[in-house]
Amino acid sequence: MITNNSNTKTYLLLLTFFIFSCGSDSANNANNSANNVNDSANNANDSAQIDIADETQEEPLTNSINESKKDKDEQSSKNKANIDEVLKEFPKGALSFLSDNEKQCISEISTTESLKSMEKSLMDEGAILQEHMDYFTSCNLPGPPGIGIKEATSSIDSEIVQETYYFTSFASVENIRSLDEDGVSPHLEKVDEKTLRLFYSSIEVKGIAVSLCDYELKCALQGALQRISDLTIIETLDGIRRGYYVALNPQTQQKDIFTAVFSEDGLSYSNETPLGFPVDQNEIAWGVPDAVLMPNGLVRVYWVYTEDKTSDEKLVSATSKTTKGIEFAMDPGYRLENGYVDFEVIRAVEGDWKALMSYTPHYMPEIPQSLFYATSKDGLKWDLIEERITPKGYSYFDPTAIQIDDKNFLVVGSAAPNTLGAREHVLFAAELVLP
Repeated sequence: MITNNSNTKTYLLLLTFFIFSCGSDSANNANNSANNVNDSANNANDSAQIDIADETQEEPLTNSINESKKDKDEQSSKNKANIDEVLKEFPKGALSFLSDNEKQCISEISTTESLKSMEKSLMDEGAILQEHMDYFTSCNLPGPPGIGIKEATSSIDSEIVQETYYFTSFASVENIRSLDEDGVSPHLEKVDEKTLRLFYSSIEVKGIAVSLCDYELKCALQGALQRISDLTIIETLDGIRRGYYVALNPQTQQKDIFTAVFSEDGLSYSNETPLGFPVDQNEIAWGVPDAVLMPNGLVRVYWVYTEDKTSDEKLVSATSKTTKGIEFAMDPGYRLENGYVDFEVIRAVEGDWKALMSYTPHYMPEIPQSLFYATSKDGLKWDLIEERITPKGYSYFDPTAIQIDDKNFLVVGSAAPNTLGAREHVLFAAELVLP
């Protein structure tokens, strides 16, 4: 990573003062550590300029799941920050001036990626997040002197932009970028050859934001839809714009999957009808529902189902009885099992179905939410590629996509830091390229 010389000098001067606030023993330890890792730091600086994330040698996701379930104690130890790994990348950072006991204390209450983010922020901006300062406070240590506290949202976009390319043996995800909008559960539809419409759940509008965008995803807000969530829209054989979404059923006081006729601008709907598939209000339904027009003109809806509070999520579906897409019958069995969520069919033609999906957040941060790819001949039996198609350093979920040509898809989704608890969510865009 290349930084401004004056910023670097200021940063090193501030850390020199930091030596005295932590004691001479810490400084001696830091000097020895810095000498030992000097060559490694040079190598890290060279490798930091590489944009391509090559993770094709990773174990399949199912192996990670099995390991997680077999040994929870081992998982817990992985939650602790690896101070040596952070020092290797930042040999003269704030942590290098701490004693072994002080490093041990911070490692117990932080993560490796969080500490790397802190050191990078110190070097680039001379400022850190409040949660980073809390590490020092919790261990009764003085924070790095003369630094500022920055807003928590400032780290999200930069981390997404750093992961601009991801290659696997069967597909590549290119040009991953932030859309600078907080939101989840997006749905993207084509208006014409120059215009797209983007729906997404937004705290700002207290509902579903409806925006018009160009193909570079420069968008302008048009309005909002209230009291519904997780919307997808298809056009039936009769040319009816029919939406499928989740809303509260006033008759049962339960959340239910509904369908309604939507206006051309997407800002209003009518003739609302429940499908009769209630959603458990005590469970978080990860991405429901996804509706797709089948090659034979019927409509199929996919959603997430859990048998109980401890089992992994499963994907189920129902198919319409007629081409009107109002009355449905459950399809037997499961489409996928073992925790896959946010299912989105991106192509449905005779004998050639393709889908994107994410993975349950239940195993974070050991197993991040990532996007996955599957194919099918009929939309019922799916062949899942158990190799993530997004980088593992960040969480990616809620995918939606439109087809650009035979091999290329424009993808929009949600992204967040790979951490537990409250997280900032931002919409991202990317290109999915198939071989």
